[in-house]
Order: sequence, then C-alpha cells, then structure tokens
Amino acid sequence: MERTTVVFICIGNTCRSPMAEAMARAMGGDAIRALSAGLASTGHVAPQTLATLEALGYSGEGLASKGLSQVPLDEVDLVVSLIGSPGVRWIPHGMPVETVVWSLPDPWGEDEATYLAVARRIEALVRDLVDDLIAT
Repeated sequence: MERTTVVFICIGNTCRSPMAEAMARAMGGDAIRALSAGLASTGHVAPQTLATLEALGYSGEGLASKGLSQVPLDEVDLVVSLIGSPGVRWIPHGMPVETVVWSLPDPWGEDEATYLAVARRIEALVRDLVDDLIAT
C-alpha cells in the first residue's frame, strides 16, 4: 500500500491543525503521513491543544507550529483546510493536489470545554478521512 501524505492547515498552526495531525498519525498508522501548517504560524502549539489531545488519548509528541514554507509541499497528496475555503486559496498555484475543506471554529483563547468540543469534531472528521484514504 502506498502511503498518503496529508497536510492539515489552519491560521496559526496552534490549535486545530496540530490536533488533526496528531489524530491522523494515530489513526492512520503506516498508511498516512500527517503534517500540519499555518498560514501565519505562531511558532508554538497551544498548551491547551496538547492537554486536550492528551485527555483524548493522543500523543502531542513532535508537534510544532510551522508555516506552509516549512512543509514539503511537493510530497503532499491531500491538503485539508480547517478554516474553510480561504485556506485552499493559499495553496501554491500549480500544485496538483486534492483538497478537502472543513470549516471549524478556532478554540484559541477559549475554555477547556470549547477545545474539547472542537477536538471531538476534528476527531470525527479525521476518522472518516482516514477510513476513506485507507479504503482506496
């Protein structure tokens, strides 16, 4: 089976896209190479993001906030925008990749319950995506 490389993008690569990356790594095993990036990277993953991942049983090990220029875009098969269609507009022109658009609220600065609600929504979407990618 060929491994699919997926990059999850959001604005700061601080909350949503690191969550999706960690979950896809856990769910996808050897079939998925999960990456994440931000359109305006903050340079750090939010502590509440890491705590939420841990609470749901996912490892935050190796997560780091980075920009699109720090991701090997030439190796990417699928781009998933967690900020709706505006995220897709930032994909470099001529990059022949499939795109998926999810519109999820940003939990940055919100309470633990909000982080958990967003994480559970991401978890369901990532599970469906991974299932689809592995089935093909």
